[in-house]
Amino acid sequence: MALIEGFSNAGVTNAISFIVDKKVVYLDTNEVDQDLPLVAKAAQESGVLERRYKEMHLALAHRDTGLHSIIDVRIQNRVLLGEEEMKVVFSSRVESLRIQPGETAEAYATRVRAFAADSQAIETHRLTLDSLTERIAESLRKTLVGATVRTEPAIVEIIRPDARQIAKFRELGFGDGVQDPSYRPVPTMQRQGAYADPYYYYYYDPYYDFMSYVLVGSMMSSMMWHSSPVYVVDPSGAALFTGADAATYAGDGWAGADTVSFTDSGGVSVDPSIADASYSDASVADAGSWGGDAGSDWGSADTGFDSGGGDSGSSSCASSGGSSCGSSCGGSSCGSSCGSSCGS
Repeated sequence: MALIEGFSNAGVTNAISFIVDKKVVYLDTNEVDQDLPLVAKAAQESGVLERRYKEMHLALAHRDTGLHSIIDVRIQNRVLLGEEEMKVVFSSRVESLRIQPGETAEAYATRVRAFAADSQAIETHRLTLDSLTERIAESLRKTLVGATVRTEPAIVEIIRPDARQIAKFRELGFGDGVQDPSYRPVPTMQRQGAYADPYYYYYYDPYYDFMSYVLVGSMMSSMMWHSSPVYVVDPSGAALFTGADAATYAGDGWAGADTVSFTDSGGVSVDPSIADASYSDASVADAGSWGGDAGSDWGSADTGFDSGGGDSGSSSCASSGGSSCGSSCGGSSCGSSCGSSCGS
């Protein structure tokens, strides 16, 4: 498969899953390293490449210079004229911003604020993601013969938690109760708004919203990260402000302002004015958002990604077309997208 060759040549060799028309062809349930060749083997043995398809979906993982990235590849057989047949979306997290075992809430918040105080810290990671995007795009240009590849620069995107997410902070464990992020190779719940993002589907980090809360607070109170590529959005995905105009929103009545404090036991206390969140509230902290098995209708779980298509009956592309690569990075997360179009 030319697609697999392209990613391998770019140094991306860890696969999560390969799904064709919602049928699982390959699934890595244990985060096995260097398993991308197994995808090609599974595809050949299943005979899936010998049949026409409506949609192919390849999910990959990659670690590079402090970034942990999920790479979501979507290829559609038929699309509207002018749309891309393939789009690759990257979503990354800054690994140093994950909570550490035994860390108290105050110690974690202090460390996140120190990261935010360094104006070059997030920019370095954003450029790292740009470099990864360009490297993969260039490799795909060589292996998907005749395809045109378009790239977009990385941005930083931070979700400003609302009252529903902040209420979930009451359930977080700190100190001896810190929970490790969980790998979930089979997402079964569709996410909406800003949470319809590749990383959320495959990794559950209960502290992500708390970390975002601290970052946004730092931006609004200390005027950090005054940079245009930094975007703050609400949970629905609606843009609120950029780092360049954060000062304008310092007093906009955000429900999260001054509602969280630290306890003597190392945890957090949420102001009683923030009501407890119901189980149905959709937030990254919902453990019930994950789970399932390889036989589930997984394709319905990740409808948040754009992709293009053409009329291609195999897994490789050998004609002219267009493709795009772009990226976004939000606080502890970075994301990027790269798509290409090809036809038979």
